[in-house]
Amino acid sequence: MNPEDIAQQTKLESRLLRTIMEGIRQALVWETRGADIGRKLTTLRFITQSLQRHLEHLLTLEEFDGYMDFVVKTCPRLAKTVDVLRQDHDGFRKSLRRIVHRLERASPADSGNFVDICADMDEFLDKLQEHDRTETKLLQEAMSVEGGEG
Repeated sequence: MNPEDIAQQTKLESRLLRTIMEGIRQALVWETRGADIGRKLTTLRFITQSLQRHLEHLLTLEEFDGYMDFVVKTCPRLAKTVDVLRQDHDGFRKSLRRIVHRLERASPADSGNFVDICADMDEFLDKLQEHDRTETKLLQEAMSVEGGEG
């Protein structure tokens, strides 16, 4: 795949991921009335499953014939950084699987557990957002070298 196609696909897929993340953040701040968290729980289950599917898709694209291979080929000195980001991917997969599992098992009657899950999801999204920023900077650096600017 040529570098421009990699960059364009990465940009599109990342934008879609951010849209899903924003949907989850909106659901997390949704104020419920009284102890009725059932609708919020249902919404979070649904959109978190969408996040899980899209994140897996994006991570697989990045790892196989995506920006990671391009960066290592273009800037071998960044290989260790790419390895760290690849390891982060495994952590994101595991963390999100745990959150999805907890959401699936959550009961609308257990608001304390639900609050904890929401806090963990918010923290997960923050880490994922920071990871995305790091990947974007790395790809931009590699593109500037590949384009002869660096």
